[in-house]
Amino acid sequence: MKIVSVKSVYEEIKKNKKAINNVITHIRKGDLQGFTPPSTLVGEFNYPKVSVGIIFTTDENAFLYDSPKYWVKTGYDVSKIFSMRTTLVNARDKVDVRKPEERFMQDVSFATMSKNDLSINFKLSKTYEKGLVSETVEPHGITADLKSFRLNENFRIERPIEKVYYDKDFKATEAIDYLYKNGIDDNKINKILSVGALGVKRRLVPTKWAITAVDDSVGKSIIDEIKTFEAGEEYFIKTGTVLGNHFVFLFLKGKWSFELVETWNRDINSLVTGESDYELYSGRKDYVQNTAGAYYAIRLAVLETLKKMKKQFSVIVIREITPEYFAPLGVWVVREGARKVLENPNETREGIQEVIKLAKLRLLYPIDIENKSKLISLKEKQKILSDF
Repeated sequence: MKIVSVKSVYEEIKKNKKAINNVITHIRKGDLQGFTPPSTLVGEFNYPKVSVGIIFTTDENAFLYDSPKYWVKTGYDVSKIFSMRTTLVNARDKVDVRKPEERFMQDVSFATMSKNDLSINFKLSKTYEKGLVSETVEPHGITADLKSFRLNENFRIERPIEKVYYDKDFKATEAIDYLYKNGIDDNKINKILSVGALGVKRRLVPTKWAITAVDDSVGKSIIDEIKTFEAGEEYFIKTGTVLGNHFVFLFLKGKWSFELVETWNRDINSLVTGESDYELYSGRKDYVQNTAGAYYAIRLAVLETLKKMKKQFSVIVIREITPEYFAPLGVWVVREGARKVLENPNETREGIQEVIKLAKLRLLYPIDIENKSKLISLKEKQKILSDF
């Protein structure tokens, strides 16, 4: 679902034009020093020969520019995050995804895996005064062609990351699961996967694909565990808003199943409801078509909650995208937003109709949940009793 408000994005860029122009003037010198992470960016255009960018800032407090958990915890708003990200520089070069072992990519990998912020010297050529807005990947500022770069200090790599990087017997899915279980942030894991630093037969993975791959892989691992738990007997909801995304979670008595319904709201007269995506107890065999990466990100947050509860439920999520979310900041918004909202208290009801009625009261904009939700429709028609 397209969620960009072009007017608002333009106005935000215009508001930050002075800061952006200062960065452009600075990088036109060609030789400069920057700090990273924030991150790296692997494109998908012209695959398998893609653009690989080292995203950096001239601010020594580099960690502030790529810290989703910190942003949510400390209450950053959409405007502040978007403004910070538009002043970054994406220094890019062309790379064959099948050659992650080349010296350039090895240095990119070390910068990506590093626990500490790194000072880097860059030689840049052409500058493109146009930031990229994507629904999946955070804004990454001004793009410039990279001639060369040099790490100015030693990088430090956490032991679990070091293990999967040097042990090439780890399959990529096993490495992802290992890193997640050893406390490595998923925002970090998808970047490591993206630069081709995981797996047996290694290759670069476009950032957009890597984000979903990590959410899906970790989610599937947790689903296997969830299915060993008893089915929940309650009906309850959890609600809340983070960064202009309002969530209503319906937990319904029964075995594991999941559905995401999205609505895009500019005002009461312009409510757009997209088609939902769902999975039954038996799972999905194909990639979701309507809700894309948000599906796997929110599903992961739900599964983490069920794991803590040691129960399985049929869970329906309604994500309302409000005018506050005027510019897409990346899939991390729904993952971290869902995690935060799922910490909120339960509101319990006696049955499915009562919990649906309560959910409707908690929605910011009215929708017919019974008709929009495939799971509720299937449940009420009793066509899949064995799967609930």
